Amino acid sequence: MIGFNEYIETKIKELSAETENLEKSYRHDDAVFVKIKINVYDICKTVFEAFKKVTEKDNLYDRYINKLDEFKMTWSLSMEKAKEFGDMKKVAEEEAKLFVLDDVKRKFLETRGE
Repeated sequence: MIGFNEYIETKIKELSAETENLEKSYRHDDAVFVKIKINVYDICKTVFEAFKKVTEKDNLYDRYINKLDEFKMTWSLSMEKAKEFGDMKKVAEEEAKLFVLDDVKRKFLETRGE
């Protein structure tokens, strides 16, 4: 079974290749959304690595899940505000972030961070 960190690294590599292909095809708007996804995977990886360094193993699981939930709340609120103001580009950006966040959380729960 592929581990959590390996999964994140694989997703970043896959999306980086997709971004490159989109840029070569002059699909810059599409590439922007893929870059957003890459950034979220990278943020989640960085936070996980930081928590591993400073958190006891017994508390790591709950602390990381709580952080992912904080991200979800923040990005969901941002999306709702964007909807209120009719900023559909921002809505799409926040949806992309939330999509990746759900994927990260799913994989983390599946692997228990191993």
